[in-house]
Amino acid sequence: MIFNMLITDNFASFYDEDKEVHIFIDSFDNQRFEIRIGDLEHSKSVGSVLASSNDELNIKLLALYIKY
Repeated sequence: MIFNMLITDNFASFYDEDKEVHIFIDSFDNQRFEIRIGDLEHSKSVGSVLASSNDELNIKLLALYIKY
């Protein structure tokens, strides 16, 4: 799974074909990013990350997703 999200994005969604799950990410302040995993009808929060650069954000998103 590869994430390619910018810290200026307020919302992004990704689909992991191997696990057949959707990953939804949103932010209201472009510093804290909330991650939910599930399908289009139901998803659950798995945590949030703080990031100040695009690289930092994508590394932390991947780490949290792998932990899930």
